[in-house]
Amino acid sequence: MRIGSSLAALAVLACLGGCSPSITVQSDYAPEVDFSALHTFAWLPPAHAPGADPRVRSSILAGRVRRAAVADLKAKGYVEVAPNAEPDFYVAYRAAVDDKINVRSTPTYYGYHGWWGSPVAMGSQTTVHQYELGTLIIDIVDRERDDLIWRGSGQAKLRKSDKRSSAERDRDMADAVKAILEDFPPTGR
Repeated sequence: MRIGSSLAALAVLACLGGCSPSITVQSDYAPEVDFSALHTFAWLPPAHAPGADPRVRSSILAGRVRRAAVADLKAKGYVEVAPNAEPDFYVAYRAAVDDKINVRSTPTYYGYHGWWGSPVAMGSQTTVHQYELGTLIIDIVDRERDDLIWRGSGQAKLRKSDKRSSAERDRDMADAVKAILEDFPPTGR
């Protein structure tokens, strides 16, 4: 999670980058791994559950995520190779769009209790806000161990309408992926 029906997840991810101040990015890694020994990477095919949201099962989304991740990894000195060339690590991504509801009750005050009194709540006002939350997860998998060694994720609220151009969406996706991969490889934690 924006880009209509099949690209909503992409848009969410794109807004995860520099265009949205509400992006939440986090990462985790296997501390026993020597990340300095990693030099080459290849892509694993996207993993989608049967019946997955069609907004995330998009070749347009896949292309944007891949181009952005490859550019960021190459800028860090990694070399992309074919999957059968035995890379040091594999890269995979997952995207999701989830419907969320935020319910908020606020007490309303109409009077005071006693001489010096404190406010007395006479009722409350409840508001309900529905929104879509987009998530992009990027995984780094060690080829030899066949195990996850690093994961980064970003989440942001999706826009209700998105009139950005394809070039703007590409730029926003690059910003989002860069933010997610900022802590890869992990350093001295």
